[in-house]
Amino acid sequence: METHQHRADALVVGTGYAGSIAALRLAEAGVATLVLERGRRWPVGPEGDTFATQHAPDGRASWLSPRSPLTDRTLDIRTGVLESLEGEGLTMIAAAGVGGASLLSNGTMVEPSAALFERAFAGVLDRDEMHDVWYPEARELIGCSPIPKDVLESDFYRSSRDFMEQLDRAGIPHEPVDLAVDWDVVREEMAGRRTASHIAGLNVFGVNSGAQRSMDVTVLARAEATGRVEVRPLSRVTGIRPAGEGHLVSYDELDEGGRVVARHEVRAAHLVLAAGTLGTTRLLLRARAEGALPDLDASVGSRVGNSEVITARTGMAPNNPAQGGPCSVLVRDWEDNPYAPVTLLNFPWVDAPADEGWITTIGASPTEPLGSFGYDADADDVVLNWPVEDPRVQRAARAVQDTLDRLNAATPGSRTAFNRIGTTGGNVVGGVPLGLATDAGGRVHGARNLYVVDSSLLHGSSGAVPPALTVAAVAARVTSLLVPSVAGR
Repeated sequence: METHQHRADALVVGTGYAGSIAALRLAEAGVATLVLERGRRWPVGPEGDTFATQHAPDGRASWLSPRSPLTDRTLDIRTGVLESLEGEGLTMIAAAGVGGASLLSNGTMVEPSAALFERAFAGVLDRDEMHDVWYPEARELIGCSPIPKDVLESDFYRSSRDFMEQLDRAGIPHEPVDLAVDWDVVREEMAGRRTASHIAGLNVFGVNSGAQRSMDVTVLARAEATGRVEVRPLSRVTGIRPAGEGHLVSYDELDEGGRVVARHEVRAAHLVLAAGTLGTTRLLLRARAEGALPDLDASVGSRVGNSEVITARTGMAPNNPAQGGPCSVLVRDWEDNPYAPVTLLNFPWVDAPADEGWITTIGASPTEPLGSFGYDADADDVVLNWPVEDPRVQRAARAVQDTLDRLNAATPGSRTAFNRIGTTGGNVVGGVPLGLATDAGGRVHGARNLYVVDSSLLHGSSGAVPPALTVAAVAARVTSLLVPSVAGR
């Protein structure tokens, strides 16, 4: 098969929060930028059937695999929205598609407290700078806001109101959480004029109503509108190697069934990796193993973390638990928990029993960056190790259980149905630690004009809160430092 040759001043790999922000800021600086995305575009139309749902999963729910950790069905093979990597102690999931993780996450935008920030980033990032400059910029770019009063008071969100009442009785602090959601579209869902998606808890594989403020329709769309950004979907990067002062990037052009229809090489003067924790770490470890980037720092692949804890409680009065999403209530049990600070976010559970009360949460608590990626040459892929039985990891579950115990004590009849460390991790971060594998601006040690801007920069933690806002804020910061070099200023 012939290999097509191209050139680019700047090449960005990935279109999630980090890649979209990098593309926008490069374009605004006058840099012609090529963006490669392995997944397809997912335009939401009036039919409201763009994405698969939990009720009817198919190949759109999985990246080139008949299996997905989020369903037990056998799927047809397509370039769907979720890749899964089976690791020791953890099955990691990673997004695929123009917009990346912003397509299908709950869109919760949370800044950690000063104490939690310092616990996660001391010596790596300055909290005052991040709080004063980069978190506000990330919020502005994404466009997030808490659930409006009229939506919260609807019957769809009865379980959220029930949860807040229980928290008040238990004396546990909580507040509405900022969400990357267009609430006017949610109101359209409620009125029956859009496909019921968020209100029906059907957002795991994408949001068919168009209510999600994903990068493809916000930040990346702004970047493309400049005329300086070209996005090439279904372009799976397979390798990077130095070429002069820049890099030669190999990628396969795919059809929607995952078949290779053409091969390409791009000679990029500046290369920005924004393929996420899995994608970016995979590319760098492969390049080092193959001898293309032998001088990468030894820390590449290290300081990986997963703070996710999944819980459910039942035994309360019926509260419509299968509806009302995404997460609307942020629990901040950050000071009174005897084990560790705990964050909880409620979300609907589509399989919850309709005739009884049920509240499901995603929890987070500080954990050490104990995980790591390695490279398996025979499989030509990374391997992931996460010590789920390590006492330092299990402490997070104990901390969350203490929060649940107080909730149950304040809600007679309620009990914990399950509380487990998340072994299907969509919030895994780390692998290219900022300040170790890179300098303060994301410039990769041991390579020329190669930068990382995404979740792999975090040291295994986002401060015991969901990582999306922190990933975007860090991306905004490091991009501000790399743009002058790329633009020749």
